[in-house]
Amino acid sequence: MDSPSERKLVVLYGSQTGYAEDAARRIGREAWRRHYAVQVAAMDHVERSLVFETEAAAIVFVCSTTGQGDPPDNMRRFWRFLLRKTIPHDALRGKRVAVFGLGDSSYSGFNFAAKRLFRRLVQLGAVPLVPRGDGDDQHYLGVDGALDPWLQDLWTELERSHPLPRPIVPESVVPPPSADVALDGDAEMHGLGAPEPPLMVAATLTENERITAQDHFQDVRRLRFETDEAVEWIPGDCAVLRPRNQARDVDAFLAAAGWTALADRRLRISGETVAVWVPRTATLRWLGTYYFDIGGVPRRSFFEMLRHFARTEAERERLCEFASTAGQDDLLAYCMRPRRTFTETLRDFPHTAPLPLEYAFDLVPPIAERSFSISSARGAVDLTVAVVTYKTVMRDARRGVCSTWLAQLAPGERVRMRFARGTMRPPPDPLAPAIMVGPGTGIAAFMAFMHQRCALAQSPNYLFFGCRSEHKDFYYRKTLERWCAAGRLRLFCAFSRDNDTEKKVYVQHRIREQGALVWSLLDERRACVYVSGNANRMPQDVRAAFVDVVAAHGARSAEDAAEYVRAMERDGRYQEECWY
Repeated sequence: MDSPSERKLVVLYGSQTGYAEDAARRIGREAWRRHYAVQVAAMDHVERSLVFETEAAAIVFVCSTTGQGDPPDNMRRFWRFLLRKTIPHDALRGKRVAVFGLGDSSYSGFNFAAKRLFRRLVQLGAVPLVPRGDGDDQHYLGVDGALDPWLQDLWTELERSHPLPRPIVPESVVPPPSADVALDGDAEMHGLGAPEPPLMVAATLTENERITAQDHFQDVRRLRFETDEAVEWIPGDCAVLRPRNQARDVDAFLAAAGWTALADRRLRISGETVAVWVPRTATLRWLGTYYFDIGGVPRRSFFEMLRHFARTEAERERLCEFASTAGQDDLLAYCMRPRRTFTETLRDFPHTAPLPLEYAFDLVPPIAERSFSISSARGAVDLTVAVVTYKTVMRDARRGVCSTWLAQLAPGERVRMRFARGTMRPPPDPLAPAIMVGPGTGIAAFMAFMHQRCALAQSPNYLFFGCRSEHKDFYYRKTLERWCAAGRLRLFCAFSRDNDTEKKVYVQHRIREQGALVWSLLDERRACVYVSGNANRMPQDVRAAFVDVVAAHGARSAEDAAEYVRAMERDGRYQEECWY
């Protein structure tokens, strides 16, 4: 029989948006069903010596990739520690490990963080239990398309050395809650203020200006914040905020969960999985406002947990289907495509309410932080924010939680923010030309670039900016034209909806039109290229335009031209910061 240490499994994650954490907690639940004592934690939230000293059956690492192949924020300190040259080359000799990465194969840095982690663990002597797993958002089942078979292989391999002491706990048995949540008497609690997460600074909103025409369909804002303390950042950095839910949305969620009558009752909250900034005495209304991602789209793990609380056979069967591997196509059609929220989903399963309080933290994940490129170079913090709203088959329009919250803030209101390194950096050589490609709100970071480069008299600077209409959404037009008049900037605009013909013109067309100029800047002056904006098709189309320019004006084959751009990327001369 295994000793307690041998029957232990450590699951460590690095997660930027919550998906890797969700996968790690799923692994933890499956390990519990196989009678392992499980520890699930972010890599930066455990003692780093744990990896070297644990006698666990295995250490499972789950991580996503952010930026240009970078590790997530809650993995970075751990990763830097692993890279120390003072660590003995055999420090992990004999330790059994498994690594699963979550990513998107449409990005050039697909699963870089997991690939590098896997390679480093092996360098230090660790023994992989199974080959590295690569979850891909492009798979029709999402990351589960790779995670399901990878997990099956992992459990099979573990059972070779650690046979099950008892049968696997059936799926019908609900796992224990990850946090302790209970009513604290009959007293109500009011007036609990906004959270104060560590490492965040307080700031006051001083300006909230719409920078698109009033009759334009898209509401884009320039927001200016003054921080309470001096903060330094450099162009390319981001401001990170944790949004809050609107009061009407909180009320709707509490009603759907069957918690309206308990909304303002005082709760006692404890547990290692609860974020340190969550008060240990709070209310469901406070959690719904500041913590729970009630406007998010439920993942498979939500249905795996919710099925245990269905009180009718019809609802239980439907929830079990959504939780199964075979039911992922149906879940995609039900939840993912229409972007159905937690509140709307709970309304469809009324016989799960009221949800048990003790499982609140297992059912609804926390609101993820949002990052925005800073549009200023010093002093006040300027952000450029598009208010997200769109229609699906659902009755109500979908609204971005963070952008909606920011748009309705009035000057004088307070927020908290932290600052994070972005993926783009200005040219290290102040004389090197900067070629910036920023359609839409992709221009945000380049405003910071230009403010700094103009202040330091650094040029030349070239900006390819794209929007729908010269008179509707030409962001920062007066500032850009002032820089052009001063000789600091050359501006090339693509107004996709202003053409008389049906052919739409985008930034990639302007790049090809300026091919001779672009090639001379790349070849003779070693210009740096920066691309920022929506990740749907723009990055690939812009890269293809640069490849075409190199091929046409550099007299190279298509493959040699593509390699030229890849070499620029390796040298840090071609940088992207794109998002969905």
